Amino acid sequence: MRVLWFSNTPSNYYSGGSGKGYNGGGWISSLEALMRDEVELGIVFLTSSRADEPRVVDGVKYFPVFDPSDNRNGRIKKLFTGFEKADKYLVSKYLEIVNEFKPDVIQVFGSEHSFGLVAQHTNVPVILHVQGIVKPYYEVYLPFCSWMRYVFSSGGGFGGVLHRLYIRSRWRHGVRREAHILRTVSHYLCRTDWDKAEIQKVNPDAKIQWGGEVLRPVFYEAKAWRPSGEKPVFVTTISEPPYKGMDVVLRAGKQLKDSGLDFEWRVFGNVNPAFFEKVTGIACSQSGVTLCGVANAETLAKELQHCSAYVHPSYIDNSPNSVCEAQMLGVPVIAAAVGGVPSLIDDCKTGLLFPAGDASALTSIMSQFLPSSFNAERILSISAAARHEAIRRHDRLAIKKELLTIYSTNGTLFA
Repeated sequence: MRVLWFSNTPSNYYSGGSGKGYNGGGWISSLEALMRDEVELGIVFLTSSRADEPRVVDGVKYFPVFDPSDNRNGRIKKLFTGFEKADKYLVSKYLEIVNEFKPDVIQVFGSEHSFGLVAQHTNVPVILHVQGIVKPYYEVYLPFCSWMRYVFSSGGGFGGVLHRLYIRSRWRHGVRREAHILRTVSHYLCRTDWDKAEIQKVNPDAKIQWGGEVLRPVFYEAKAWRPSGEKPVFVTTISEPPYKGMDVVLRAGKQLKDSGLDFEWRVFGNVNPAFFEKVTGIACSQSGVTLCGVANAETLAKELQHCSAYVHPSYIDNSPNSVCEAQMLGVPVIAAAVGGVPSLIDDCKTGLLFPAGDASALTSIMSQFLPSSFNAERILSISAAARHEAIRRHDRLAIKKELLTIYSTNGTLFA
């Protein structure tokens, strides 16, 4: 059986089929390593480099699609003239690959990009594996300030202003394009109750099945969590968009510091703190925050194994990999009760939830991990329950079996 994936990451194209992937796309590369011996697999991804050519690695055929508009001039043009022409060009390239590869099934990862537009141009069954959903993400992209303040107060001069205006324009176009895709595609793989409900809002007749998520290999292999016993250390992985909650980190950390508590908050990811420090009036140094930059899976696993808890402050998320990876190690997770997160965390049983943006509530929960109030029996119970649930949820053999069943029954599934 031939299966063609459309992925917003290059999976293992650059890693030579290692299965390790990279930050932000590791779960797709892990799924590829699981499936490549079971089906004849092709993977389409976008690239800004003309040098990337189709090639076969470990039996997988990769199809890089060069996006000629993914450069400074192209982004400025799209900002002022729209994105539709660029989408139309990319779809024509996608269809050339479909005609060349002749798949039995097409699996599109995410509704955020133009990939799902192929569904209206082909008779090949299309499955959309939901990742995030653009519309609700865009609605809380700036949970604590206006777009104009974000555009004009984030630095970078005129180029920075244009870049942020482009981001806003791209997201607004993404909302419109996604609505069209969701009405066109009939079959979905969902991860949480939230993404299922969001799909059904747009497409009440959608056929929905649960789609499992394969984590990066190190999180299956690493030893389970055990706290270090030294001063509390909290870990967060985060990225640049404001909805990821860097402001909550600064506000909660400042409250803990003002209480005279000794702790460290290690923040990983590609966040630029200057804007968030300006908006909140709080510096990282005032919040116990240590910015650690982007880390690979092995480094993150080591950091998580002996931290006190993992904190996920995002204002919106569907099925965040970082939460799932922490749970896989048995790390106690403190997370905002948003989007699909309550499908991953049963409050006070497999993790601890707090209201989105409520730094005081987060501070109260984090205080439970300080030596003076640490309840070892309760925390170890949460750890064990979270790990047990994560092992079940991310079982690689079960996910492979379910996906193969979906592929093999495509004739009746999409009738």
